[in-house]
Order: sequence, then C-alpha cells, then structure tokens
Amino acid sequence: MCAIIEPIGYSYTLPAAKCDLAMTAAQRGFLSSVPYIGIALTSFLWGYLVDTKGRKLTVIYSSLFTGGFAILSAFMPNYISFTICKFLSSLCIACPAAVPYAFIGEILPLKYRDITLSITNAMQISGSALVPLFAWAILPLDFRVNFGAYDFVPWRLLTIIYGLTFVVSALLLSCGPESPKYLISQGKHDEALEVLRTMYSKNKRKSPDDFPIKWLRSDEFVKKENLGIFTSLKVQSLPLLKAPYIKWMALNSFIFFGLFSTINGLYIWLPDVLNRVLTGDSEGLTACEVIAQRFNQTADDFAACDNSIATITFLINTVANMSCAIIALAVSSCVKIIGKKRLLITVLMLIGAFCMLINVVTQDVLFAIFLSSMPIGGLAIGPVNAFAVEIFPTHLRGMAVSLSMMVGRIGSVTGANVAGLLLNAACTATFYLFGGLLMVCGLSAFLLPSSNVAPVPRDATTTKL
Repeated sequence: MCAIIEPIGYSYTLPAAKCDLAMTAAQRGFLSSVPYIGIALTSFLWGYLVDTKGRKLTVIYSSLFTGGFAILSAFMPNYISFTICKFLSSLCIACPAAVPYAFIGEILPLKYRDITLSITNAMQISGSALVPLFAWAILPLDFRVNFGAYDFVPWRLLTIIYGLTFVVSALLLSCGPESPKYLISQGKHDEALEVLRTMYSKNKRKSPDDFPIKWLRSDEFVKKENLGIFTSLKVQSLPLLKAPYIKWMALNSFIFFGLFSTINGLYIWLPDVLNRVLTGDSEGLTACEVIAQRFNQTADDFAACDNSIATITFLINTVANMSCAIIALAVSSCVKIIGKKRLLITVLMLIGAFCMLINVVTQDVLFAIFLSSMPIGGLAIGPVNAFAVEIFPTHLRGMAVSLSMMVGRIGSVTGANVAGLLLNAACTATFYLFGGLLMVCGLSAFLLPSSNVAPVPRDATTTKL
C-alpha cells in the first residue's frame, strides 16, 4: 500500500506545490516519473540483496530509507532540492514495491497462494483510495508558517503523511518472520524450522514443541561462495536471461511495461485531467476537447498561477478509488473460481477498452467512470507475480520479480512523460495509445501457462518426520 501511496501521491502534491516550487508542466511530468526512475535504476541491486541477504531485513531497511527521504523532501525550499530528496527516496522504493509479493508467496501454502496474492493486490489498490482521502483532509486547510527559506503549507504536511506510511510499515514488518522457504534455500534449516514452529504455535494455539516436523532437508539449495558483488550479481541474474527462463522473463516484463505505463504513468495525471474537465465548460464536448479549450485559455503557466483543486475532484477520486478497492477485493476473493489467467486477461482488455472510450464520451459521469477505473488495472499485478512464484526457483525468485517489475517501472517513467507531453498536444492519440497497449498486453497474456504446474523445473523441498 505504501508503494502505491507515495508515487500516486505526487498527483496531488505536485499540483498543490507548483506555485511554491515554480514548476512548469514539463517539470511536473519529470518529477512525477522520479519514483519510477529510481525503481528502474535499483531493482537489479535490490533483487540481489533480497536473494542473498534475506527478505525481511531488506524490506525493513529499504522502507525506512524511503520514508525518511520522503519526509525530508517536505522541508526542501525549492524545486531542485525537493527533486533530489524525492530521487533519493525513489532509490529505495523498489524493494517494498516488489519483494512483498515473493515474500508472501513463499510463506503461504500453495492452495492459498493465488487468492492471497490477489487479495494483497487488492489491498494495494485500496492504498490508492487513501491518497485522495489524505489530500482531501489536508490540502483545503488554510495555514502558512514562515521558516525563512520556505513557507510550511498544507502540501508539505501531506508529503510528510505519505512518507510516514513507510515508517509504520517497517515497524509492523519487524514483528514478522523471515521467509522459511528462503532460509531453506540458503541451507539454514534450523532457522527455517524455528520459523515454522512459531507459525504452527500461533496458528494452532499450541506449544511449539508439539510441531510434528522435527527436521528439514532440502534437495536443492544455493551453495555459498565468497564472490564479489558484481560477480554475485552476474551469477544471480544470468540464469534468468537463458532458457528456460528468458521467455517467461520477457513475457512478464512486457505485460508489466504496458500495465505500469498506464496505471502509474497516465494515472499520475488523473486528478489534473479531472480537475480541468470538471471545472471547464464540458457540455457536449469530449474530455480532450475540454482540455484543449482550457489549455488555450491558460497557455502561460505563470500568468496566474492557480494551485487550487476543486472539491469535486477529491470526491470523485475518493469514491472511485474506494469502489475500485471494493471491486478488487470481491474479484480477488473469487480468483480460484475465475482463474488467475482469465482474471489477468479480462482486466487488461477491460481497462484498455475504457481508456479508448474516453475519447468518444461527452457525458462527465461516463468520463469520470472510465478515467477513474484505472486503479482496477492493479488487479493484474498479482496474477503475473503469482506466475513468477510458480515459474522461478526460490534462489532466483526475488531477482526475477524485481527485474520484471523494474521493466514495469520503466514503463511508468515512459508513461508519465509521454502523457505529460501528449495530453495537451495530442490528447486523443494519448488515450488510444495507452488503451491499445493494454489490449496488446491482454492478448500476450494468453501465452502464459494455464495450469498451476510450473512449466520449468522448480526447487524441491521435502520434509522428514
């Protein structure tokens, strides 16, 4: 949830901060892509650390650094210093944005894995519902405290709130266990058994001594070698670029690229687009015609700087995101009936169609529904990562998820900047482009395996009583 709150929060903090930080539309477009630039640059390294140093501690430390730099950015006086702090925060966000999927997938039994990953996915979507709620509560406040170099105003407080979510999540995770499957893959059988004993004790409300399994044996684990970091990175990632894994890496990465370019890249402009359309003269006009009309009226960014956001924008975004979260939870609960592959294809094709229909509707209600439905696209992340948990062995899984999501975040960077450049210059083409890309991704998803049986050899873990 934090990994969605922080970057999506830019869609509210940046419009509110554009006057104080003297930002042009192009600068806002670049800054909104900074979280995804950081993720793309560091996913490789975080994947390596997760697979070699463990899931739990890596996520905790990365979350603390992400939140710390995000909070620090709220006290920066100008655009450059604000951007630097946000960039430092983005260098750490790749880990909490991707690793929990592998973490959760490894802790849970196979029979619960698909449904729980999908529900986790839905909980992430609910994070996007908190973004407008926090903004609605804080941005309308009227206060301004002068600190000399800058004025402390509501958008700075909102930035702190978004950053604090990472600190809270890190504290919560410190109470959780390390992945026992990861420990086994590293040959740490005693530690893994202790985790399983604790889980058994908590779940069954019995003594850990009653756990019937007394020792563990793994038929496959990673042999520890004293390798340099670059050699270790090579050893950890090269298998993913060779058969039989490369085709699945390429497919997962392409789906993530198209998905993230829309639900992160284009979506970051949603409040701004909604605000312009709903506060303009939209009767009988499509959204793009209203945007063109408003753009012509305010061609000069600084002629009369307006950082206000209409109440109707908060209301629609809050209701839409809550509705998306409820729909996501309902659909996720039925994933065993629907099947993760059908769910993935349906979501991609549906959101792609909605994106294209934005160009033809002239009713504000339909426009708001189609545009605000994008968070539902997040339902596609869980199935893709569930396939990754099935396909890739334990010692490569963290790297595989991180690298495929890294490509997805490159899509976020691309989408945010392309949308920023095209929405005013070629608005209609923008929605056709993103909608078409999602539908191609939906067709590509037909190539994923249909069953729960992994298409490539998996790591075998056995237990002995």
